[in-house]
Amino acid sequence: MSESLSFRKVFHVLESAISISRQRHNHIASKISNLDTSNDKPRDIDFKAALARAIETERQISLSRTHPGHMEVGMNPEGPVQPFEEDGEWNSCNWVTIDRQMVKLMENNLAHRTAVELLLRKIAILKEVTREGGP
Repeated sequence: MSESLSFRKVFHVLESAISISRQRHNHIASKISNLDTSNDKPRDIDFKAALARAIETERQISLSRTHPGHMEVGMNPEGPVQPFEEDGEWNSCNWVTIDRQMVKLMENNLAHRTAVELLLRKIAILKEVTREGGP
């Protein structure tokens, strides 16, 4: 079986898509809640680029340290996806507009729901195979 079609690879891609969309959702929601902040610049997370990076990299186990003296084994150095600054239109307070943020939120919601639905379908296929593969 091709490595690109393996269950492990598919689950990793879907897990990354869900994680990135969750981070992007938090970022967009923060921008919406701080809409009246003076001189705020619009920032966004490039979902496609972040997902492409996640697909290229191997999955690393993320461990949390309970004591500062513990070793940093298997920690992901990248951490959360970093947002980039984008162009905006001045609205007499800042450069962030509610309309644009709501469109981003809707697009991100669609990406998240699609990834979750695909993950559920993959799990259903795996369940069916294990059920039918019995004696």
